[in-house]
Amino acid sequence: MTAFARFLGEKAERYIELRHSLGYAFSKQAGTLRAFVRYVERAQLDAPATRTMALDFALSFGGAANSRVTRHGVLRQFYEYLAVYDVRTVALERRAFPRSRAITPPRILTDAEWRRSSTHAPAFRQAPLSEGGRWRR
Repeated sequence: MTAFARFLGEKAERYIELRHSLGYAFSKQAGTLRAFVRYVERAQLDAPATRTMALDFALSFGGAANSRVTRHGVLRQFYEYLAVYDVRTVALERRAFPRSRAITPPRILTDAEWRRSSTHAPAFRQAPLSEGGRWRR
């Protein structure tokens, strides 16, 4: 184990303890940080912690684009903490990865938009209720 990997592992554990003491569950994020330390150890990377190191780690896993964003976000906050102990640590960019827009964010329709969409979708119109409160077919 390199001196940098040992240093990084110690600081990651202290950071995890800090987040726990502040009341955060931080279990998935702790796993990400520990995986990052293992990544640095296996690759035998040396100090300081760099943007390339963080980006390569985030991209080293498969999965959805949002999971890469999440891993990078965990490292971004950890790098801010790490910079207190090693001033050579660089800040990570907030938007290094774009979020996936596969699911569009919800929005509220105006009355005009609702009327326009409901005229084109007769299947979604409400059928009058029959006796007994059941829908008529």
